Formats: sequence, C-alpha cells, structure tokens
Amino acid sequence: MRLTRWLSLAVLVILLTPSTAAQDTAECETPGDSVNDRTGCLDSDGDGWSDADINWNQSQGADAFPNNASEHRDLDGDGVGDVADDDMDGDGALDLDDVWPEDPGVWSDWDGDGYADQGQHPLSDNCPNTAGSSRIRLKGCSDIDGDLIPDQYDDDADGDGIRNEMERSASSGTVLYDPFNEFSTPLDTDQDTIPDVLDNDNDNDGWPDDVEFDRGSDPFDADQTPFTLYFGANTGIFYIGGLGPGSFGFEYNADHFELSLSGLSEIVFEELVIPLLLIPVYLAVFISRRREFFRCLNSIDEAKGKVELAGLERIVNRLVKERKLRVYHGLVLRNSIEEKESEFVLSGEEE
Repeated sequence: MRLTRWLSLAVLVILLTPSTAAQDTAECETPGDSVNDRTGCLDSDGDGWSDADINWNQSQGADAFPNNASEHRDLDGDGVGDVADDDMDGDGALDLDDVWPEDPGVWSDWDGDGYADQGQHPLSDNCPNTAGSSRIRLKGCSDIDGDLIPDQYDDDADGDGIRNEMERSASSGTVLYDPFNEFSTPLDTDQDTIPDVLDNDNDNDGWPDDVEFDRGSDPFDADQTPFTLYFGANTGIFYIGGLGPGSFGFEYNADHFELSLSGLSEIVFEELVIPLLLIPVYLAVFISRRREFFRCLNSIDEAKGKVELAGLERIVNRLVKERKLRVYHGLVLRNSIEEKESEFVLSGEEE
C-alpha cells in the first residue's frame, strides 16, 4: 500500500513541478506583479507567485494558496501548504527526518552514502547496509579505488594497477597479497601490470629472465641485455633468414639463429668447459690403468709357479671388477697367465 501511495504522490509532484518552457510562454489573463513562476501576472497575496488562470494552473506552478502570502505550494495535495506541512511530500516521514523531503519515493539513508534505503527508485542503494560511492551497475556499494565501479565487479578493486587474480596468483604460503588493499601490492619492476613472480621478462627488454640469468645480465635492468654485456656496445645479432634488409635483427627470438659474443661465451664456458675439465681426469685414469696393466704383466712373466699364477689371476679379476683395468686388459693378462701355465707344464714344474 505504501508503494502505491508514493507512486501516486510522485506523479503529483511531477504535475506540480513548473515547466520552464510553459512558464516562459504562458500569457497572463490578468496583469499583475508576480515574479517567481510568471512575470507580470496577477498575484493576489503579493508573495511573488501568480494566481491560477485559464493559461496557468497549480500543476504548472501557480499559487496553490493565492490568498496566503506564507504559502504557495502543496506538494502532496493534502490541503496543507508545504511551509506548514510537517511531511510536505506525504511519504510518512517527517521533513526533519526525511533525507529527501520533497521526494515521496525515498526518505532514509541508513549508511549515509547518498543513496536511499528504499528500492525501485533512481536513488535506491544496492548495498543499503554498506556505505559506498559506486555508480556503475550498482549504486552505493563499496568502491575502494573510487572509479565508480563496485569492488565486486572491478577487475582491479584497489586500483593499484594489478588485476585481482594476478595479486592472488602472486601470493604464496608466506606472502599473501590483498586485492582489496592498495598497500598490499606485489612488486612489478617494469610496471606492465604483471607481478615479477609471474613475469618471465621483469625488465621488459624482450629477453626472458631465465636467459638473462644464464648469460649473466641483469633481468631487472632494461638497459642491460646479453648483447650489451661486453665493451659497452652491442655485441650480437639474430639472423632471421634470407638475404636483405630484414634478414637480421636485435630483438630476442629463440627460433632465430644467434650470432653473439654472449652466445659464444655460453657455449665455451658452459657446454665445453666440463668436457675440457674432464680431460685431465680421463688422462689420469688412462695412465693409472696402463701402469697397472704393465705391473700385472711383469708379475706374470716373473711368476715361479702355478700357485703364484693363480693368485695373480685372482688379482686381475678383482682389478677388472673395480674398473682399475679395462676388460680387454684383463683378457690379455689371462692369456698371458695361460701361456705361462703352459710353459710350467712343458718344463715339468708342478708348483
């Protein structure tokens, strides 16, 4: 019932609101001293509002109380002038308590954000229990960054330049970023709205961070790349293909062939350095095995009997298992042992 009442009153308010265009064109039936709604028309009580006539009525702005200089309007049409009426819009809320005393559709604003608690009105608050300044999609809801978009629909609620989901993704078990707090923002060195922990090119120089780390250049310094590491000049280029003006470029592309001092250094010091360092190790192992082979071979030649040869054979087997002798060394030594045993048989030696 109350909704029906204020809708009826709203229509009445619209009808009683003077039209500027009509005010400018309405003619006076009787000349006078009015100045507020029309100029120069009959004003019986001298309050500046013209009396109603055939060209001008109360809904257009004529004096509702032509014989009462203290009243000229009756907004709710209850017969009591607005000056004397404690509830001029007739919405049931006294003017002293009514936030919108001349609008019968709204009267209270519990959270004080300028939007009404009552619904179905252009000023209705979509979040009546929470003060807010949003105006887009929802009115009167929380809007931390003041961009008029409510936080619940704002991709960057705190306005720190990093999207809500990016802040959540940048969080970890020990660091939690709050997308609704502008002072809780993950580091973004190159200001590209991608947090450093998620950005594969933190200085935005076109070189991936892992490549820069690998080459020794600073991934947080846009002025330093693998091409500018040496001699303070550009020492590299990418071959794109073909022969012509567009065959070479300086922008990083993993699919293009790189010609650079940095790339050469990486090959020499990372791909070849380990094999080069292992050469002395390989050489030492080779010499050790060769020395052991000749020692065993000499022991076999100097053996005095089959028992000593049997002991040497066990030693050879152990050295092969421990990789102190190569397998082919072991085969050669066993053949030598067999030949030596044959010599003992022919000479009649049993021991």
